[in-house]
Amino acid sequence: MLTGEVLREVATLSRLQHQHVVRYYQAWFETGVANSFGDNACGSETATSSTFGKGVGLTDVPGQENKLESTYLYIQMEYCPRTLRQRLESYNHFDKELVWHQFRQIVEGLAHIHGQGIIHRDLTPNNIFFDARNDIKIGDFGLAKFLRFEQVDQDGGFPTDMLGSSVDGTGQVGTYFYTAPEIEQGWPRIDEKVDMYSLGVVFFELWHPFGTAMERHIILSDLKLKGELPSAWIAEFPEQASLLRCLMSQSPSDRPSAMELLQNAFPPRMEYELLDNILRTMQTSEDTSVYGKVVDAIFDEEMLATKNHHQNAGRLQMVHHDTSSIRFADLDTELRDFVAEVSRDVFKQHCAKHLEIVPMRLLDDCPKFSRNTVKLLTHGGDMLELCHELRLPFVSWIVANQKFSFKRYEISYVYRRAIGHSPPNRYLQGDFDIIGGASALTEAEVLKVTMDIFTRFFNSGLCDIHLNHGNLLESIWIWAGITAEHRQKVAELLSMMASLRPQSSERKLKWVVIRRQLLQELNLAEATVNRLQTVGLRFCGAVDQALPRLRGALPADKPTRKALDELSDLFSYLRIWRIEKHVYIDPLMPPTENYHRDLFFQIYLGKESHPGALTEGALLAVGGRYDYLLHQMWNHEYKTNPPGAVGTSLALETIIQHSPVDFKPIRNEATTSILVCSRGGGGLLIERMELVAELWEENIKAELVPIPDPSLTEQYEYASEHEIKCLVIITDMGVSQTGFVKVRHLDLKKEKEVQREDLVRFLLNAIGTQFRNPSVWF
Repeated sequence: MLTGEVLREVATLSRLQHQHVVRYYQAWFETGVANSFGDNACGSETATSSTFGKGVGLTDVPGQENKLESTYLYIQMEYCPRTLRQRLESYNHFDKELVWHQFRQIVEGLAHIHGQGIIHRDLTPNNIFFDARNDIKIGDFGLAKFLRFEQVDQDGGFPTDMLGSSVDGTGQVGTYFYTAPEIEQGWPRIDEKVDMYSLGVVFFELWHPFGTAMERHIILSDLKLKGELPSAWIAEFPEQASLLRCLMSQSPSDRPSAMELLQNAFPPRMEYELLDNILRTMQTSEDTSVYGKVVDAIFDEEMLATKNHHQNAGRLQMVHHDTSSIRFADLDTELRDFVAEVSRDVFKQHCAKHLEIVPMRLLDDCPKFSRNTVKLLTHGGDMLELCHELRLPFVSWIVANQKFSFKRYEISYVYRRAIGHSPPNRYLQGDFDIIGGASALTEAEVLKVTMDIFTRFFNSGLCDIHLNHGNLLESIWIWAGITAEHRQKVAELLSMMASLRPQSSERKLKWVVIRRQLLQELNLAEATVNRLQTVGLRFCGAVDQALPRLRGALPADKPTRKALDELSDLFSYLRIWRIEKHVYIDPLMPPTENYHRDLFFQIYLGKESHPGALTEGALLAVGGRYDYLLHQMWNHEYKTNPPGAVGTSLALETIIQHSPVDFKPIRNEATTSILVCSRGGGGLLIERMELVAELWEENIKAELVPIPDPSLTEQYEYASEHEIKCLVIITDMGVSQTGFVKVRHLDLKKEKEVQREDLVRFLLNAIGTQFRNPSVWF
């Protein structure tokens, strides 16, 4: 019977190729007939599909009573005759140089494993092997887990830039003496430092041979439970004792990484010194040909062929036809095209212009907003980076072209580093941005755009909108007593419950383990953690309930008042556009981007577990205001102040993964845009918002000037700047269904008063002929 654990181990090892990691040479599936008791009844099986991740079950074989067809996985791996445990139990000669040599090989293998984004989680002498040449090999990856390197990665949504991995629901993993305390205590987020704790115990066993199993049990128990070491051993090996205490620190952040050990814990090796000299020469020499020679050597075809030969010799091979050049199957491609088309239609309804982002560019010096991008080296030695996100290039364009009012959209791929020796991963993403306009009002529109797309694919009751404000989060930090040095780590832990609905039982259970980690790892005062808990229990929830409580509890300083007023305005605007269910204020939710300093949001797709409850779901979209980013990138030589800006980024990959496919796209090829204007009446903002929403529902491209009370002149100027030719002008006398509105075409210099209840019918008819049928105006 083929199990998920076996497939996980094989998939993990297929990404690891290193001289100190056990090599898996090839794997294949075979089928055979077995009876209902599991006995194999057939000695000859044929190869079947080899796709990782598909569960393989048992099926009835017609005509054979009590017979089942089973699928078996066969793995050919490197032969390693002995384990480190067997070597330790047969110690007859203690050699310090040999111990350092073996320990270095373990650390080198572990550094490679961690470098590929994998936690071993079961590093013990039983899982450290010796090959035929007595070299160390790390193996047995049944409990291994991938670190979540960037997010939209693990679920096709937005890749996060945080390392970490959640503990399985099965509880503790690994063997008792080697298990890190954060696993035993059930911390919600662990990283590769759990392996460093295990490495410390292995290190101690290498340097302290035991005479009997009882002696080993007593000494390791004292080390594990009390942190005590034999005094005689400390006196003989003081440096080793110091290193051991670092490796087995109760705080993961105090443990060194495998790479730090290689850099600092061992005497330098001759070949490393030679390489360091070459790199130093490249950095300091005025002769640029040194760098060129290194690049030429990297791209030398013979060298590449040799490298590929060594890699392929140890690479896991699956028996199947190569389809690596085909990205998606027919059905996937059709759905992918449809999701992009629906998104594009909605973006255009809101009169956004398409600006195409170049998918790669020369690496520049933008350290303030740099991130873990995919980087490529050209034959000429230049560094390129693939597009990591779609907003920064757009903002650069806005700054260079001095745009103060603009709507844009883009649907393109973003790239993330892959684990192991694999091409970069790519994810389809959609961005919509508004430059200029009033805060809260433009934020409401980007949320309207986002929800209009999602509700084409999902029940709106499954989409949760979580709102927060940078000033509000800052106020919470101060009120709870979270110091600046702790905020990043606290934010990482709090983000683990961001996808859970406030006040849900699932969120309360998640808080229990987060609270434990805040106290034990960060050593926060209990009073501080209690205040965070109060925020989570009382101040996170539906907007109508959360806002009054926040106003009553937090200081009434100007930044906090501004945050709460803008959140209140935003919700008022959302209500006008009938977005009011499942909208929550979550003051503990940190922003996904550092440049979201004002209003920001996250939207999650919940998973139905039982009526009235949602379990942890997938991230659909993130967004918010990024005025801060524009201010940072604005050229100080400009005499004008930068405009405000707000945007949303949609994880179209998540839609593709979770949506049903029985949809048909709405097609409206008309290109005419409508500007809904007001004359008098204090701007008639609510009436303009209601009318523009009505036009959107009929798939008519329309927008309004995004300020509460624009003059008629300002609205005409907006139409001219945005190349809008048709205006619908409402007055306080004509907003009812029985009143009249004025339709004016600026190019044709024609206008007509239309009864409010007939407006949509009139516009659809007129747009069909581009307003050029004379009868339209009679």
